[in-house]
Amino acid sequence: MTTHLPHDAEPPVLAVIGAGPRGSAVVARLIAHLAAVPGARAEIHVVDPHPPGAGRVWDPDQSPLLLMNTLAGHATAFPDADARLTGPAAPGPSLRAWAQRRGSPLDAHAYPARALMGRYLSWAYRTTVAGAPPEVRVVHHPTRATGLARTPDGRHRITLADAPGLTADAVVLATGHTDRAPTSADAALDAHAARHGLVRLPSGHAQERDTTSLAPGGTVVVRGLAMGFFDQLALLTEGRGGRFTPLPARSGDGPDGRLRYLPSGREPRLLVTSGRGVPYLARARVGADTPPSHRPAVLDAAAVARLTAAAPGSVSFGEDVLPLILKEAGYAWYRTLAAHSPDGLDQSPEEFLAAYAAAEAGSAAEHAVVAAAVPAERNRFDAARLDRPLGGLTFPDAEALNAWVRHWLAEDLAAALTPQRSPRKAAAAAIAAVKAPVRRIAASGVLDAASVAELAEFRSFGAHVASGPPASRAAELLALAEAGVVEFLGARPAVSTGPAEAGTGCFTVRTASLPDRTVSTGALLDAWLPSADLARTADPLLAGLVRSGAARPHRAGPAGEGPPTGALDVDLADFRVRDRAGRPAADLFAFGIPLEGLEWNTAIGARAGTDAALFRQADRIAQAMLRHCAVPPAGP
Repeated sequence: MTTHLPHDAEPPVLAVIGAGPRGSAVVARLIAHLAAVPGARAEIHVVDPHPPGAGRVWDPDQSPLLLMNTLAGHATAFPDADARLTGPAAPGPSLRAWAQRRGSPLDAHAYPARALMGRYLSWAYRTTVAGAPPEVRVVHHPTRATGLARTPDGRHRITLADAPGLTADAVVLATGHTDRAPTSADAALDAHAARHGLVRLPSGHAQERDTTSLAPGGTVVVRGLAMGFFDQLALLTEGRGGRFTPLPARSGDGPDGRLRYLPSGREPRLLVTSGRGVPYLARARVGADTPPSHRPAVLDAAAVARLTAAAPGSVSFGEDVLPLILKEAGYAWYRTLAAHSPDGLDQSPEEFLAAYAAAEAGSAAEHAVVAAAVPAERNRFDAARLDRPLGGLTFPDAEALNAWVRHWLAEDLAAALTPQRSPRKAAAAAIAAVKAPVRRIAASGVLDAASVAELAEFRSFGAHVASGPPASRAAELLALAEAGVVEFLGARPAVSTGPAEAGTGCFTVRTASLPDRTVSTGALLDAWLPSADLARTADPLLAGLVRSGAARPHRAGPAGEGPPTGALDVDLADFRVRDRAGRPAADLFAFGIPLEGLEWNTAIGARAGTDAALFRQADRIAQAMLRHCAVPPAGP
């Protein structure tokens, strides 16, 4: 039976704070539901200082040197036609289909510029809004929301930074990556820099920072070797006029991905370090000869069903889940070793793989099987060595350390370009494949309080092994190191303040890898994007909601008795925000990165052809918002 809304009723006012991919997905699902209900009216207010659709991360005006970390063939702004949604799917073209229509075809296995993705996302938003029914009005407010408070009649009053406020009947928080308040250590470094005229660039988005103070030829210490580092590296090298050219293959069998860097003379000299001392592992090149995607065989659907059926708070990630993950990765490693380097085994491949598969994950029996069959340490799957290759190593001088890291980089690049032969890349593919099962386990509520820290450690490990840069970025870093533009300082840096020889202040840096060397510099750059943590957010909207009691931090454990996870607490059934007393609000929702810790790996985007969770979650939120406002949701 079709429901018609009375035309004399005031249209509900719906607010979406944050207009990146997640906020825009909520807008799209609201429009899809409203379009399917004859006579439905609504005002949808979208608050974001950045272009709606793209948001902050995908700003269309950023440098074309900054690349996506997702294959072009995976990217989409629209749900699949057969997506499991409660309303009409409203599908649309993927990034590749959109680019093809514009006469700019993309290789499915390419890593396009983020600015291009931003233009696509902005187009998708504009197209969706243009297709809204005449009685559904969408308004973009190009400013920040700085506060949210209840009105006397129970609605929400939203304070805006550069515009009059607005009042809404239901609100969703899709604020994405927000800035973090500086720590006391950060404040001390900033004060020292101000006192002595030094350059101190704190962590943040590479495309937003002003690096003109980093002088050509000047020495800059860079902390962080993850994805933000590669962004900053591109801007400080190619972005200053340098060029990369291919090198002839060393084997003579064709190109091997190696590059030569031709400096412009405007680059600073970059001394780079991080907790690991090496960058994230390069992603495997994808092509016609790439092995099929890894399908979990250990942490498979049956194992996930068994784990998620446990009592709340009864599962230890470290004891019950991580061994299965490492078994998954280890089996992938040894299967590839057996197929392509069988001389590395002292048993027949079939006999060894059967014995390894039969041994309990992480057990003494498993270790004994490996010790008996795999004599060389370099051929053994060692998660700790994979995660921290510099762990426990020290070097007599910088030259020895840099030779070691350059060799490590070259090996990883070669593995990324021939992943079908690489045990390392096989294990990485297995780690990537278990991220979705881990996300389901984390969201099920079965993990105990101690699992918060263990999940954080695994997230770091998984990002290092399986979410690194394209192989082209690893080749560029190796070329920059060989050209002397980049020098590696090693692992576990300790930064302090001290006087220089001339009597002026400086930053001093020591690392565990070079215990006898101290580096002094007048410029310190932190090249990472801070992780989400509600306790340290610098966002006045989120912080104000917690102070007022309208929201609360999520805590681990079935009764919320464990440590804070850093997330905003919501009811995961439909993402309603819980207040200080734990009551879910009927009209306030949160989505995406502010929930990291309650959910897991929330930054993952929508992948075409996979019935992406992002769209299903946005659909549940839209449905709940409309139901609260007495707008009947559409049928599928």
